[in-house]
Amino acid sequence: MMDVERSRHSMHPGSSGSGLRHSPRETAVLIATAGNGYPKKSPSMPNFHEKPFTSTNASEPILNSNGLPVSSEYVADNSGVQSLTDGDASLSVIEMYGDEVESRRPENEDGGNLEGDEDADSDELELPTSGMPPTGSAMPNSDYFDRYGFKKQSNLITEQDYDEWWENYSQYCIRRKHKWKILMEKSGLPMDNDSPNRFPSRSEKLKRYVRKGIPAEWRGNAWWYFARGQEKLNKNKGIYDKLLLKMDDLLKSKTKSMPDLDIIERDLNRTFPDNIHFQKETFQIDDPPMIKSLRRVLVAFSLYNPKIGYCQSMNFLAGLLLLFMDEERAFWMLVIITSRYLPGVHNINLEGVNVDQGVLMLCIKEYLPEIWQYIMPQTSSKHFSLNNGTSLLGGNDFLYKLPPITLCTASWFMSCFVGVLPIEGTLRIWDCLFYEESHFLFKISLAIFKLCEPELIKLKPLRNGIGKNPIRGQRGSQMSNGESEMEVFQIVQTFPKQLINPNELFDRVIFKRRFSLNKLDQDEVDRCRKYVSSQRLKYKHYSEIMGTGHRNNNNNSNNNSNDIGIASSSSNSADGEKMAGDIINDALSSEVYGFKKGLGGVHWNNSIKAKVKQMRKKKG
Repeated sequence: MMDVERSRHSMHPGSSGSGLRHSPRETAVLIATAGNGYPKKSPSMPNFHEKPFTSTNASEPILNSNGLPVSSEYVADNSGVQSLTDGDASLSVIEMYGDEVESRRPENEDGGNLEGDEDADSDELELPTSGMPPTGSAMPNSDYFDRYGFKKQSNLITEQDYDEWWENYSQYCIRRKHKWKILMEKSGLPMDNDSPNRFPSRSEKLKRYVRKGIPAEWRGNAWWYFARGQEKLNKNKGIYDKLLLKMDDLLKSKTKSMPDLDIIERDLNRTFPDNIHFQKETFQIDDPPMIKSLRRVLVAFSLYNPKIGYCQSMNFLAGLLLLFMDEERAFWMLVIITSRYLPGVHNINLEGVNVDQGVLMLCIKEYLPEIWQYIMPQTSSKHFSLNNGTSLLGGNDFLYKLPPITLCTASWFMSCFVGVLPIEGTLRIWDCLFYEESHFLFKISLAIFKLCEPELIKLKPLRNGIGKNPIRGQRGSQMSNGESEMEVFQIVQTFPKQLINPNELFDRVIFKRRFSLNKLDQDEVDRCRKYVSSQRLKYKHYSEIMGTGHRNNNNNSNNNSNDIGIASSSSNSADGEKMAGDIINDALSSEVYGFKKGLGGVHWNNSIKAKVKQMRKKKG
């Protein structure tokens, strides 16, 4: 019921120590680089095709000849192969795993032909066993963690559920990668040791391939390519090095403070608590290398863009990027995400979040009208109505006082679905985000709501809708409006966390042309954003003129006073009504957004204008 408000401080207690002291190894590296800054390479592992992998965050410490724990920075196994060090390898973490799939051929497995896609890209394909990752390829604690280092088990998914799903999905990954290789060969693009840095030209076929998943080992390069990261880097060569040197100078200075440092430090160890690469074992002295890289990226970004600084959820964006690419690329991808894909979402006032939530609500109302009655609370319209019940905002109340469900969906956009779905689904969304632009975030949000529909229907709203009648709960008992909102919130929050198989989301909704939500494109979202931003500015302007301020954002749904101020004692006079009518007509003229009609399709709600004119005549 309220706009998303930003807190510059963490909501949970945590350590506030800087944690930025250099280890002897780091100091040596800094001296050796003679002012070139921190090493920019990701704290990544060697490719398992080349040499074995030794987990850096093993469940028990590795001991030296004297029986004492050895820091992970210096560990070597009996074969002489070193484990992770801060400067080791330029590969990303995912490259240590490959696809972590067995090399057996699929046995008559249904590849899942999609609507409108019957012959173009079937996943039913027998593959040669040569060139595939060896059976039982090394990965960290594979009984408990997935190929990215995340725990398989969650509150809603058991290890058995995961293993049963992965047995089939791993074969799907093999088939998809084989098709990608064929596509690359036909496009005349080199593979460069299974790490391509160029990809085919944009086409419907490539979009379909991206939606079905980019091979895990290629994701870092693919995201960088599709987001035009190299263009950004070429225009800003040396900037990241300078930012790291500035960070180092600020840390050494006793008189200068570094903005957001304490908040970043508190969030570092809350980043991916279920991922072994981000967790410090009890026997480890220093932070894990991944945490050190994450710190440098986040602090560098706060120095680079002080208008944003640091905002919660950015640690998850940067953390996921660091699993697939080196530090400097992760930094510039974070810049690109916050500026191009999520404009204004991480700004200090978080208005970009509120605008995007307004766009999402417009899209639900347009593309999923059967679900809209469960989203819009019945009490909101009274805050924006005249004495006779006429809405001042032409039914767009939800753009100014966002429905309660947006307290859930706001995090979908701020974190780009990190933590919202299981990791494989999140990565598929990121694949599409960087290829198709930000409208895909809205499209996938609509798809989730569409899949939630059967659960929402169980709430059994009465025929006249949520606006006039109470909802009956799952047990059939009558519920208050607040209780119904809570049930809707719980369904929408919990449902996507159970979608372990991303193909369920894509095959059932995204690839189905009959669903009108798939007509949503980037031009439409950009127009929606302009419209919502304009309407919210008008409402803010109107509130300031009328002296109501932002009382509508206090989430007090039980307030029976007229928030607009039309019915207040100071407005009972004819002059007061006429003045109010003039302001309403000028500032909130009930422009109604028309989908697929462009900006020229925005039209005036003539019925509201006529009623305002009638009010003037009666009071004049």
